[in-house]
Amino acid sequence: MHQIRKWMNKGIAFITCTLLTVMVFMAVWQVFSRYALNSPSTISEEFLRYALIWLSMLGAAYAFGSKKHLAIELFVSRLTPDKAMPVKIIAEGIVLLFAIVVMIIGGTQTVSLAMNQYSAALGIPMSAVYFSLIVSGILISIYSIMSIYEILAKQKEQMYAEEIEAVETLHHQNKKEGLH
Repeated sequence: MHQIRKWMNKGIAFITCTLLTVMVFMAVWQVFSRYALNSPSTISEEFLRYALIWLSMLGAAYAFGSKKHLAIELFVSRLTPDKAMPVKIIAEGIVLLFAIVVMIIGGTQTVSLAMNQYSAALGIPMSAVYFSLIVSGILISIYSIMSIYEILAKQKEQMYAEEIEAVETLHHQNKKEGLH
C-alpha cells in the first residue's frame, strides 16, 4: 500500500507541478501581450481559469492522500490512540462517501449535462473541465480505501503485538533453560 501511495503522490505531484509551470508561462504571456503588445491574448484567461480548476481538484486529492488535510489530521491527533482509531475510520468513511456520491456520481451527471457545451475562447467541451471532479473523486476514494486498510491493518497488528511478545519471551526463556 505504501508503494502505491508513493507512486500516486509522485504522479499527481508531477502533473500539478507541470500544470502550474504552464500556468505561470501563460500568465506571463497574458501580461506581456496585454501591456507590451496592446493586444491581450484571447485564450490565456480562459485557459488559466480552467487549469486552476484542474490544479485545485488534483491538489485536493494530493493533499488528502499525503495526509496534509489539517482539519482531519489535527482533530484526530488530539485523541487518545484507543479513541483515534474509530474516529479515523469514521472520518475516512465520510470522506469516501462524499468522494463517491458528490464527486464521482455528481461529477458524472455534470459531465453528461455539459457534453454539448463548449468554452468561448478555447472551444473545448466544458465536460473536460468538469471531468476534474470525477478524477479527483476517484483519487480521493483510492486514498481513502488505502487509509482504511492501513488503519485496520495497524489495529490488527497492535491487537496481536502483546501476544506475539509473550510468545517470543516464552521462546527465549525456553532456549535459556534448554527446553527448546
